Amino acid sequence: MNRYLWAVLPALLALPGLSTAMEALDDRELGEVSGAGVGFFLDNFYYDQGSASAQVSGLKDSQGNALTIDLERAYIKGEGSQRGAVDSPAQVGTPLHPFTLKVVSGAAAPTLPSGTQALQLTTPTWDDPLNDTHQYGMWSFYQGCLYGEAGCTDPTLAQGAIDTELGGLETTRDALLARYQSVGFLTLKSGIDQDMLVVEQRRAEVTVETNDVQGAYSTMETRYAAAPATADLFYSKPAFGEKYGCGDICINSAARAYNTSVDSYQTQLDELAAAQKALGEAWSAERDGYSLNQRATDYDEFSSLCGVPTAESPTCVVGRIQKTKDNRTSVVLVATTLQNGGTRFKGLDVGVEATFSLPSTAYSVDGNGNIIKGATTTRSDFFSINLEGFTLNGAYLHLWGDSAGLQGEASLQMYADKLVIGTCRNCTDANRAVAKNLYFDINLGQASLQPLSFSVLSDGELRLSLPSVTWSNHQAFYQQVPKSNISIGNLNLGGVDLGSQVVRGMRVDYLEMRTVNLPR
Repeated sequence: MNRYLWAVLPALLALPGLSTAMEALDDRELGEVSGAGVGFFLDNFYYDQGSASAQVSGLKDSQGNALTIDLERAYIKGEGSQRGAVDSPAQVGTPLHPFTLKVVSGAAAPTLPSGTQALQLTTPTWDDPLNDTHQYGMWSFYQGCLYGEAGCTDPTLAQGAIDTELGGLETTRDALLARYQSVGFLTLKSGIDQDMLVVEQRRAEVTVETNDVQGAYSTMETRYAAAPATADLFYSKPAFGEKYGCGDICINSAARAYNTSVDSYQTQLDELAAAQKALGEAWSAERDGYSLNQRATDYDEFSSLCGVPTAESPTCVVGRIQKTKDNRTSVVLVATTLQNGGTRFKGLDVGVEATFSLPSTAYSVDGNGNIIKGATTTRSDFFSINLEGFTLNGAYLHLWGDSAGLQGEASLQMYADKLVIGTCRNCTDANRAVAKNLYFDINLGQASLQPLSFSVLSDGELRLSLPSVTWSNHQAFYQQVPKSNISIGNLNLGGVDLGSQVVRGMRVDYLEMRTVNLPR
């Protein structure tokens, strides 16, 4: 086991049962610590702004008016603080589960290119399922309700929910297997590939015809602009896309040329419509009693559920079904641990309340519908945000430098029991936005295939980027670059339940972000 230098606030070292195991290191002992890294945690602390005031100024709105933000309240306390009302002590990490900072390579950071070392910052990691952010976050999403609240004391609700999802996926799989039982999936794919050759050919024809239509339209625009207001003394200039009344026998050459361009444009439209019809017919080509569109959709659906078929009668060893089975294992493990009386390491309660003072102009409408600008006064808007039971276990950041500059990869593993956002000072949660069971699994960068790049531009602005996937690395990219997931067990807006919200399997193919210095 690596040795760590414990960095703790001196006033916070009184851990019952552990204080005798912690000793101050003198200069000689500190000098003997080499390459082991640093571990740190914070114990028995809290922060409360209390009656003190803080103000943010120097900001302006879109009209250039000054905007002032008064921070009325801010706190960081232990879970159960009742939104800062109770001075519950907070703890971030423990001696056995610290934040760590060290240099890593090899097995400790397997995605790094060979011979590369990185500076690694990790948040506390736990082996038990209740404090493993991924496992508990997965369980909480399927649980839906906030565990421990009224009506949410049965941890197996999550198991029932994931079993229902898994059953639906397996039903779809079985229906696809039955549909193509007499054909086999390899034969199915072969037929799809053959028919897709026709689709690609006709798709190319549609592209050609589309370009011809655009060219004909441009010519018609040019000739319409050059056409006279009146042709042959009698025929006034028609609406764009319509022809002069003299038709193909116009004496005026500009009018005749415009009429010809209208006919050419219509001809190209007809040819495009015919090409699009032929493309639609290609997608309707039938084999084994099903259209190409149906067969291709079914094949993609089965590949998503069970992985790309490698046999006529494949089994689901990968894909969404196997992934859901793996998730079910985590869900059942968390539920069982809770049923057996297991408890989580307490998280943090974090909150801030602020008042925004900004100019507000009253407008009205007179009897004629004219907008009348009224007096400008200063309006005060209230905003609060409270995060309850917040943990950041299992996250990491790797940083290293090479010829491309500062590179990195990061994984954010965040869970919170509840997030409450309000714009009213004296109201209940029925008038606020309340999200329960928040789980953020955000992954940015992969050292070998898509490193996260940090740089400073010539104008002093910061740049954050991820290189785009290429044809040469796309297969490895989609197999190895981690996906990101965001889930909310339940979202309530103004007393109306919107149910669970989830984004799964999100992967960033390309990213380009930079800061911008806003004018004052």
